[in-house]
Amino acid sequence: MDIKKINKIVKTDIKEGLKEIYPEVFEDNKVNFEKLKALLSGEIIEKEDDRFYFNWAGKSNIYKSIQTPAYGTLKPFKEKSIDFDKTENIVIVGENLETLKLLLKPYFGKVKMIYIDPPYNTGKDFIYRDNFKEPLKDYLEKTGQIDSEGKKLTTNTETSGRYHSDWLNFMYPRLFLARSLLRDDGVIFISIDDHEVHHLRMIMDEIFGEENFVVEFSWRRTDNQSNIGNVANVKEYIVCYAKQNKSLKFNKMKLSDRAKKEYRYKDEKGRYRRDILLHKTRGRYFYKVKTPSGMLLNGPWMVKEEEFKKMLKEGKIHWASGKQEQPYGKIYLKDIEGQITNDFLSIEFGTNQEGCTELDKIFNKRVYDFPKPTSLIKHFTTIATNKEDIVLDFFAGSGTTAHAVWELNREDGGRRRFILVQLDEEVQDEEIKKGFPTVADICIERLKRVSERYRKENENNLLKNEQDFGYKVFKLDKSNFNLKDEFEFDPSENKEELKKKYLEWLNMWVDEALLPGWREIDVLYEVMLKEGLSLNSKLKKIKIKDNKFYYVKDEEQNLDFYISLDNKFSHETIEEIRTPKFKGKMFVFLDKALTDNDKINLSAFVRLKVI
Repeated sequence: MDIKKINKIVKTDIKEGLKEIYPEVFEDNKVNFEKLKALLSGEIIEKEDDRFYFNWAGKSNIYKSIQTPAYGTLKPFKEKSIDFDKTENIVIVGENLETLKLLLKPYFGKVKMIYIDPPYNTGKDFIYRDNFKEPLKDYLEKTGQIDSEGKKLTTNTETSGRYHSDWLNFMYPRLFLARSLLRDDGVIFISIDDHEVHHLRMIMDEIFGEENFVVEFSWRRTDNQSNIGNVANVKEYIVCYAKQNKSLKFNKMKLSDRAKKEYRYKDEKGRYRRDILLHKTRGRYFYKVKTPSGMLLNGPWMVKEEEFKKMLKEGKIHWASGKQEQPYGKIYLKDIEGQITNDFLSIEFGTNQEGCTELDKIFNKRVYDFPKPTSLIKHFTTIATNKEDIVLDFFAGSGTTAHAVWELNREDGGRRRFILVQLDEEVQDEEIKKGFPTVADICIERLKRVSERYRKENENNLLKNEQDFGYKVFKLDKSNFNLKDEFEFDPSENKEELKKKYLEWLNMWVDEALLPGWREIDVLYEVMLKEGLSLNSKLKKIKIKDNKFYYVKDEEQNLDFYISLDNKFSHETIEEIRTPKFKGKMFVFLDKALTDNDKINLSAFVRLKVI
């Protein structure tokens, strides 16, 4: 009888990636380190002192934090959503480390672009230490901003002895999991300033690999320059890494008005700019070229002789007169698809002031400090994504990334989708808090107002389009499942005492599969996540003989299952499931709802799982 239990927790399995590359080092699903060492013998450096490595206080616990299972779930919050049943955009309210773990299975290798604007560690940021022993309880304490003893959580001040270490321990596991969500041709952009940019580069080199560094953009964040101190600080950085640099290909940008001015020459074919062909230091090719006046030029040329002759034949040579006649290549404006981005982003890509003004207009008052301008994030989305891609931001703040995705979709008719994650961190300003208690509330309200505006503008257009200006809201919360047998604890702790205390706190019922107060919709989405189906999977209510079921279908991954949370099933229902229509399909039931005979009959015909 082949009956499987629904996985009640989500655990990061680093072994799986290793198994894909080196299956021969596994025995009984465990790594044989002697075999691995032998396989890599030519690469291993035996002496620790002979290699470069980056270490800090607490680094040894990072992988415990990464591998600690996710005990939570994402519960749908329909009343805060717009077009919940139709939209493919997602907003998640909750702590991002636990959330990234929950997203890992359904979104592994599916995200094209990640943009994050994390805490810069300026001494005023809300940065906390992850408790890998009790992660979900830890999160629920964070959102109230009190510790387990009821004391107020503080910011990571520079006087802290673990100032840099706390920030590194906070960032590392999140970036580690983020990499797994990226497609092979995916890319991540991380905003940062001088406080931690050097440390960020070092941990990104470790997680992504130095070979996957793309660029460190410098962005002029302000058009105002103060005259205080020795140097005016007017820039920030956006560090960019690829999942696999060999697979990354940025889109070209539209030519700016400044770039178009470079095409100042004109002939019967149109406007063009000159491209140098004869260069004393960079030229590599030598051959004789006769000028219109009869002079002979030997080089060194920038192009091969065959290419030069072709350009001459096609009229793509501009002869400049002067002390010495020189040929230049003609680059026609009409032939240019666009221009590549450069690593300096001036104020034409937006400023902090513009970001504030933009948000102030949406709310008619100041509700959030220093949001990024939409134009900056739209630039990254333009060069890094195509029309059907997924964009993730797990430090969503006021929701600029979602706003930028919508803006770009409006421009090019795209169907890009976003996933935002924002901690329900308490707003500190007492006046703002009256309307928006948390940063997540500000984010959702911004999306609501922008969505209403765009939908209204769309309705007024003669040419209607079917763009998605909705979003599903989910909230990170305790699992609906009874997890009494799932918890793992540090062997050095008193396990029984910890377990008892933790289960009491979670209000577990010993003999029930689900916790009291569970909602059907919450359980459906939890099973969906645990089975690796997207949060955009379609739910359809159906009836099979005497019982109510849901048919859940992830169209993109071609995954589906049937689930019923009824407490009892008729003989007619069981027999109907055993017909060819359902053969080989996955069915999920409450364990207690099936008799032993039901389980035997069903498991021989369908893929049976129980809660």
